[in-house]
Amino acid sequence: MASIQVTAREVIVRLHGWDRLLAMRSTLRFPRSHVRGVRARPDEARFDDVIVDSWRGAGTYVHAKVAAGVLHLADGPSFFSVRRPERAIALDLDRERMQHLVLEVDGESPESAVSRITTALARA
Repeated sequence: MASIQVTAREVIVRLHGWDRLLAMRSTLRFPRSHVRGVRARPDEARFDDVIVDSWRGAGTYVHAKVAAGVLHLADGPSFFSVRRPERAIALDLDRERMQHLVLEVDGESPESAVSRITTALARA
């Protein structure tokens, strides 16, 4: 699971528990201006249908169980931390190595997470 914080300058994603080990990362940071959009329950969260090269990235992929770390989709590399697709959100990125961050959110519904993040990004 992940928690997402939006500061005045950047978006910070922190992974918790085993997800840190599976994804081979604990924290991701990027400028808030690089976020193109935020979506609840994205199609990419059903990772078995969209991952094209599971062996090219750094992380963990187990069919129908977990996607964590950098995995490749048709439009390029994306970062995953998902076990339960119904609890996931996606942050679509510009000017970053990864096209999407697909994350299972911690402690809130995907819709409330998207609303909170969208509101925070809209503030100057």
